[in-house]
Amino acid sequence: MTNPLIDSTAVIAELRTLSRGSLLIIAERAIELIPADQLHVLIGDFVELAATAGRPSQPTQTLLDQAREFFDAAMAGHYYGAVEINNRGRQEQSAGTDAFVAEFDRLLRRCLGASATDMKPGLRGSSAHEVRDSFELFFALLRHIDEGNDEVLAFSDDGSSLDVGVNWRVVLPAYFECLAETEASSPEEFTRAVDKAIAEFGGHDRSLYIDAARAVANAAQSIALMRR
Repeated sequence: MTNPLIDSTAVIAELRTLSRGSLLIIAERAIELIPADQLHVLIGDFVELAATAGRPSQPTQTLLDQAREFFDAAMAGHYYGAVEINNRGRQEQSAGTDAFVAEFDRLLRRCLGASATDMKPGLRGSSAHEVRDSFELFFALLRHIDEGNDEVLAFSDDGSSLDVGVNWRVVLPAYFECLAETEASSPEEFTRAVDKAIAEFGGHDRSLYIDAARAVANAAQSIALMRR
């Protein structure tokens, strides 16, 4: 079965309605997807690519190092910026908030990629722990925002973690996969962490996420979930 052809004109029209932050995320995803030797076609007339020549194309830090660096920068107010007023007198998110959301998206996708490729039977616990700890740093940031702390981001309205735009139907199952690996011998801790994540970020779809946790749980973990 072939995929239906996409109307590029309609896509362009949709893009023109998106916010600056959404366009930034799309641009960063596009840069990751296209070959390096084609970057000049995409952004060569906007970014001085010659100035970036010779720099390493892949991060030398581990995933967890990057997550910690991002967490520390956000908590220190690095991404905070006053809400801006556009030429129509409407409030818009600051460039810092847009940068936060884009970096959050990039690093969260790295977690998802790691959980999809590295969570294999017999995996050494350190890799699973690294991905889990990275997920939990991002969750802590969202929790901090939802507690009403306003030193991290400045939203145009009463913002919350919903404004960061996390796809929990993808993220929570990947997180549960890491939990199942790292808490293989502790079913009660696995269940506690699953319950906490669902209550904070997916309570409206609890049964769906419980099923996702059971799908990756070992026998003891599955029994512990059923007892809740």
